[in-house]
Amino acid sequence: MVKGVANSLPFEQYPPTLIIEIVYNVIFWLNSLPHKDGVHVTISARKVLTGLVIDYSKHCKVTFVTYI
Repeated sequence: MVKGVANSLPFEQYPPTLIIEIVYNVIFWLNSLPHKDGVHVTISARKVLTGLVIDYSKHCKVTFVTYI
């Protein structure tokens, strides 16, 4: 932990499962959105490699009072 920085989490270290899920989430979104320097301007890497696209109603929901 960095000295002088307040930690609002209820634990001293990040649990390994939390780190894994954060990395998974970041990679998911990086691959789901098209990149301006990518293979295609409007098609994401996820669509090119797997043929799967994200569904707004499934993947982009944030419930009321969710901490973001």
